[in-house]
Amino acid sequence: MAHLIALLATCLPFVTLSYIIVCLASPWGRCTRCREGRKSRTCRACNGTGKRPRLGWQLYVYVRRLYRDGNH
Repeated sequence: MAHLIALLATCLPFVTLSYIIVCLASPWGRCTRCREGRKSRTCRACNGTGKRPRLGWQLYVYVRRLYRDGNH
């Protein structure tokens, strides 16, 4: 059990850093409500574009706005 926890602890930073790099390189992902990006003009989640911002990108924008609003 201790080996499993140690393995998870060493892999977690790598997985987190990889996801951050993916979000910065490509902040837009496929819309899951449109079923894998088939553009549906009636989709309210993506406004019919088939693309939605990734969760990591949304968190980055939220933190950036908090910082900007707090310092100005």
